[in-house]
This record gives sequence, C-alpha cells and structure tokens, in this order.
Amino acid sequence: MHKTMERPAIDKDWFIEKLAEGGKSVRGLARHLGVDASAVSRMFSGQRKMKMEEANEIARFLGVSVADVLVHAGVSIGLEEQSTNILLAAIIDERGVMEMLADPKPLPQAVIERAQASITVHGNSRIIGAQIRALKGPLSVMDDAVVLFRQADSIDPAAIGALSICRARDGKQFLAKIERARKTGEASVICATGEPKEVSLEAATPVLAMIP
Repeated sequence: MHKTMERPAIDKDWFIEKLAEGGKSVRGLARHLGVDASAVSRMFSGQRKMKMEEANEIARFLGVSVADVLVHAGVSIGLEEQSTNILLAAIIDERGVMEMLADPKPLPQAVIERAQASITVHGNSRIIGAQIRALKGPLSVMDDAVVLFRQADSIDPAAIGALSICRARDGKQFLAKIERARKTGEASVICATGEPKEVSLEAATPVLAMIP
C-alpha cells in the first residue's frame, strides 16, 4: 500500500498528452532525439532514465519549460543548483564590444528556463550571460537580449563559421562571426557592425543561445 503513495519515476500520461496537444508522436520525438522509438517508450515507462540533455531537447520539442519536463520525469531536483551556473556577467554595446560587469547578477528564473531549453548544462560547466545594450546600429534589433556562452581559454573549433564571443590577444572581447581561424590565432571575422576584420585571437567560443 505504501508504494502507491510514492512519486512515480515518470508521468507517462503527461508526456503522451503533451505530444497529442502538439499533434506529435513518440516516433517524431525519437527522431528529434536521434534515438529509436523503443528507447523513448522505455524512458516513458520508467525502464530508462531521462538524461538532462534529453530533457532540454524534449522541452524544445514539446514547447514547454525544462522545469515542467523534469518535474514530470521525476528528476526536478538539481534545476536550481544548475541555474546558479548562469550569471549575467557582461554587457555588449552597439559595436559588439563586450565588457564584464564588476558585479555579476543571477539571471531571472524565467530566462534561465528558456535558456535551458536551448542549451545543454553539464554539471559545473560555467555558462555566462551577456546583455545586449544597443539603441542604434545593427544590434539595436536585439537590444535587451541575453547572449549565452561558455567560458573559453582557447579557440573552440565549434566557433569557426558561427556567431561567437571572441577575445583578442590585446584582451578586447567582442561579438563576431568567425569566417576562418588558424591554430596560431590569426582569424578573419565579421564584426557586429558588418565590418570584416583581420584579428589575432586568443580565445573564441560559440554563442549557445540568444534569449530575446
């Protein structure tokens, strides 16, 4: 009798209901996750534990918050601990130049939930938020948006060809799309102003998400 009072490992009915509401299927979710439909069925029946990476992707597929997915998966604990890894620690001006804040602040919970639906959080991996403050120029359409990225000490290969946070050898940090980069740091970038530039990079990391 006591077992009936225990919280189920996963609320299968909730997930099936959310799939139906969106006109989606278990098979479609499986394709989104890159796994077999049988793996999703085992996960919904509690025979297979949901991974945090999968929770993020399931939230995106269903159009719900990661918090909702975790609660109904029976693994909601730890969300608040993970959110402490995401701090608003910098601002990006209309030129795309980034300046670190002297006093980083936690992001609002609503922003964190939206962020976690877009990125994968791994343990203590440090994720940084930078707010765009641009009243004019190309970045003005993204004014007040929060850019999320990981701290980097070198040029991440994933940054090549992507919108990234770059750090030049003179210490200047800026938002730019990296066209190409050599292992020695010489790089061709397109700045936020649209200006192509040749720079010597010390580090670069791709933008993980941009939250309006």
